[in-house]
Amino acid sequence: MAANPYQLRKLEEAVKDYRIFIDTCSLLDEGSDKFFMNIVPILYRHNKHIVIALRVAQELIKYSQHPELGRAQGKPQLHKRATEVLKRLSELQKNGLVQIFGDDSDNFADNVFQTVFTQKRLEYNLMLITQDRDLSQDILNLSQSRAVRTSKKIKVMRLSKNGLMHPFDPTWQPDADNSGNHNDSNQERQQLDEDEVFALTKTLNPISGELKVTQLPQEGSVLIAERGQARQEITLKQAISSGGEGTIYHTDRPKVVAKIYKADKLKRATYEKLRLMLTKNLNCPGICLPQALLYNQRHEFVGYLMEQAEGKTLQTSIFRPKQVFLKNYPTWTKVETVTLCLTILQKFKYLHDSNVILGDINPGNILMKSPTEVYLVDTDSYQVEGFPCPVGTINFTAPEIQRQNFPDFLRTIGNERFAVATLLFMIMLPGKPPYAMQGGEDQIANIIKGDFAYPSGERSNGKAPEGSWRYCWSHMPRSLKKDFYESFHKDGTNHAENQRFSTDDWIDKFQNYLRLLTDGTLQTQDEMSLDIYPSRLKKNPNATYIKCKLCGNDVDQEYSRDGICNDCLFKKGEPYHCEKCGAELLYTNFQRLISKKPRRKLCDECYQKSHAVYCTVKCAGCGQEFSMTNGDKEYYDAKGFNFPPKYCPVCRQQRKQQKHGTSSTTTTTSDLTGGGLGNWFSHLFFGK
Repeated sequence: MAANPYQLRKLEEAVKDYRIFIDTCSLLDEGSDKFFMNIVPILYRHNKHIVIALRVAQELIKYSQHPELGRAQGKPQLHKRATEVLKRLSELQKNGLVQIFGDDSDNFADNVFQTVFTQKRLEYNLMLITQDRDLSQDILNLSQSRAVRTSKKIKVMRLSKNGLMHPFDPTWQPDADNSGNHNDSNQERQQLDEDEVFALTKTLNPISGELKVTQLPQEGSVLIAERGQARQEITLKQAISSGGEGTIYHTDRPKVVAKIYKADKLKRATYEKLRLMLTKNLNCPGICLPQALLYNQRHEFVGYLMEQAEGKTLQTSIFRPKQVFLKNYPTWTKVETVTLCLTILQKFKYLHDSNVILGDINPGNILMKSPTEVYLVDTDSYQVEGFPCPVGTINFTAPEIQRQNFPDFLRTIGNERFAVATLLFMIMLPGKPPYAMQGGEDQIANIIKGDFAYPSGERSNGKAPEGSWRYCWSHMPRSLKKDFYESFHKDGTNHAENQRFSTDDWIDKFQNYLRLLTDGTLQTQDEMSLDIYPSRLKKNPNATYIKCKLCGNDVDQEYSRDGICNDCLFKKGEPYHCEKCGAELLYTNFQRLISKKPRRKLCDECYQKSHAVYCTVKCAGCGQEFSMTNGDKEYYDAKGFNFPPKYCPVCRQQRKQQKHGTSSTTTTTSDLTGGGLGNWFSHLFFGK
């Protein structure tokens, strides 16, 4: 089970407010993998680290190097687990997210924690994560000492199997539920507060009509911000941007902006929806929800306040051509894009847990400042209770609601899950919609038919886009490719509205992907696994690879010739131009280096046109009909010969032999292709 926004907020508070230490037993616990997945983005965001005692690291090394120690304790997998943990800690230390402290004089890790917490409790808020009940009690006893007066706090937490932190409970026993996770089920299913959840309904709200306004505000206007009984004056500052619905302004409140509607966009339904949204205490950083309604001095509704978003939209940042993406984000790897997916999913999860459906999920409504700092805007369009989302975007609209009028119905969570899967796909293949394919440009038709082109195992329609997109798809884990296939293909097990993956499902899948990226598993299989845009397909472990002589990439020897990969042979070469129309042609490396064929002088279109029959003539000698092509006519005209000729090629050849007194030979029309000029036409096309 993935951490919910409430739990992530608690974790973020811990990172900001405490020096966090972690014990050997918690590092070895199965929950530590998911714990690090949750905490690493937060550590990056706040430039913080976790503290590991040198003695703890030495204990892990001991278990890693001596398998017999684990067997003696009845834990034969202990050495393998210790090795995995050490590898993770090494990567985190390189990135400044883990700090090792202590020296070789330390006797036991427990003593180290007691010494450090005693010395530092006057300077810092301290937190220890441990599964050790006795150590937990000893550390907590330090905070209860009356001899020391301090405002600093000491906390002791333990990890659950799902990687969540829980306060130490003196009554907890490690084997209370036979798994070492006493009472986890209740704590991990902790729901949002009642005032954060909207009611579920299937009935469309009938409110309609427009609101009248006699005076729209502008820069410098003083407005009244209301939420419940609270009222406050705010002043509009300079405008930030304008759109179809209205204008966004800075205000005299830091990091708070105002959306002021255009006169013709002041709808009664919008007003009532915003009022309803303000009855709930929704609070998730980065989701720019309404904070208060705005009225002019005549108490006419004109807009609302919200958190100021930062960064660029996905559409103008990562959904850009390859060259632009790599120029703007030269240090990014798949770690960043997967982290971005997880950041967005956590915000979606918070809204879905609150019974809010975003409706119009699209790259223009999501702003990114960094992979761990994301903002959702246009929240006034969200669907809450009976108020529908009145807008939508084709690529993100589920097949069952394509071509419908969005204001006329309420979306289901199943409709929404299609949009979530689409967004994730387009982040992993930056900007590429899942239903774009070779020879199929009608996105709506492809979505409705469930015609998904990317392969999963042997399943494929053969129409996946070539080049970079195929390579991006190839390098995803097999399990994730299968999940996307099952989601988008008409025969997929998760394609139907009520079978689609939830945000929790996707969080688990992308956390696993992040683990494979950060623990070296995927890099061991293929060094390009971290690349945003790989330059080839993922390596097959059963294939032999060579370096292409031309591009230098590692390529499957089976798909190469004379040390050159198929891409270089058939898709690259020397460009030149058709001698007739000037169209650009490619003299491929295969033609140049392997088959050694001369360059064609004409493009296909000019060749077909020149080879087409211009007229049919009856031979004056034998009486047989013969054809003359457009190319024949051009040749005759260029030479100043009469056209069309009187005699067929056979008769002309015989007359020529008789004229020069040569012996007669048998010649057939099949020996003289191309009408009357056979070999000439071959010369024109092939340069012979």
